Amino acid sequence: MSMFSYIVWLIFFCGGVVGTYFIPDAKIPLEGKFVFIGAWGAVLGFIYYSIAKRKAQDAEADFAEALNESKQSPKTQYVPVVPTVAADEHKVNAPIPPVRNPFESILPPGAMPVKEAFAKAEKHVAKAVFPLDQWNVFCKEILKNRPFPEVIEALEKVLPKLFPNAAGILYMYGDVQSELCKIFSFGDYVISDDKIMPMECASFNKGDIVVTDYKSGKFSGGCTHLHHHPQGISFCAPIEGLEEHFGILTIQADELPEGEDVEFWKAKVSIVAATFGLYVANQNLSIRFQQHSIRDSLTGLFNKRYMEESLRREIFSAARHKTPIGIIMMYPDNVQQIQSTRGRHAVDQLLWELGQRLPNFIRNEDIPCRFEGDVLCVILPGAELKITRDRAEKIRNEISQLQISYGDAVLATTLSLGVSVLPVHATDVESLIFAAQASMQMASNNGGNRVVLADALQQR
Repeated sequence: MSMFSYIVWLIFFCGGVVGTYFIPDAKIPLEGKFVFIGAWGAVLGFIYYSIAKRKAQDAEADFAEALNESKQSPKTQYVPVVPTVAADEHKVNAPIPPVRNPFESILPPGAMPVKEAFAKAEKHVAKAVFPLDQWNVFCKEILKNRPFPEVIEALEKVLPKLFPNAAGILYMYGDVQSELCKIFSFGDYVISDDKIMPMECASFNKGDIVVTDYKSGKFSGGCTHLHHHPQGISFCAPIEGLEEHFGILTIQADELPEGEDVEFWKAKVSIVAATFGLYVANQNLSIRFQQHSIRDSLTGLFNKRYMEESLRREIFSAARHKTPIGIIMMYPDNVQQIQSTRGRHAVDQLLWELGQRLPNFIRNEDIPCRFEGDVLCVILPGAELKITRDRAEKIRNEISQLQISYGDAVLATTLSLGVSVLPVHATDVESLIFAAQASMQMASNNGGNRVVLADALQQR
């Protein structure tokens, strides 16, 4: 039913309501009026429903009739056009040309259908490729937390796959933070020096990837270290992680592969640099954690726990190979005086200075430690009594000449040293440490600035 029919029904209903309202209450009470209005609405609703239902049935019958007529109508037949047969024999025997589909569009000479053209073009369109197989091998090395040389080897293999027909170089800091050293390079030509200053690469200052287009010059540059092969396009990315700078990755290509653009290569460089940077940061954290567990935070020397474990391990080795072990205990004589006049911070400064210099006075295989409090010690694997005593004398002499600037004052001290050797003075860890401590205490009680051997304990 249309909106018009609904409006007509509404007018009739409202007319009945208004008419009922004007009928005096004497003739029809109020309750009767409500009953009349309800009955009037029901009658109008029934009439509306009947009319709507009849119209719907008529429309359905018309649709069915039209559908049957369409099924019974004859199908259109397409009769091919046959050329007229000529009277002469030559034309009669001539081959009949193939019948052309009337719905097929006629193409100009040399043209091909659209579908065939798209299929042919798709074969020649180069697509950007990311070598996932090689990249996954590299990522597995990182996820397994493999040693640094193994990860570097995997990275060196994957970079030529990620950046075909390109050259590259990976820099990382060496012994000092003022220069970057080449870890490895790849490619058929050299693009930079083996060592560079961080300031020579614009990515160091920018903290982001720097792209240099030597052809157009429209990209930002500033990487002065790329002076060996300044052509094509170069990408320099900082190797960073946890707000630390570890090195620089540089990639240079004369021409980018077909189907790959600058943004795609920039994304690949970013992925490699970020992944490798996080690995290096994680390795640094592991090393620091390990050092913190075995190193003394003030002096930088090995802590007492590591000293005892090392001494126990060396004693087992000495028993197997029949070799001696020496140990030197040392105590700064002026600790109490410095603490009373300058405070504890001055004592800590003195201990730090001793921790920095002590490794210079011993062998590479010796183990310098902070035993406890202000007492330092050195374990000397394979050192007999004479070697241990001479080493203790050298340490005492060197430290006695040490002058440390501390504000407007100078810190200086002498050492009281005790020496014990296995198996001369002890047979196990505890007795070896006790003999060295007792000898050191004897040296301190006798005025300091001297070396006392554990032999003196047996003479008391």
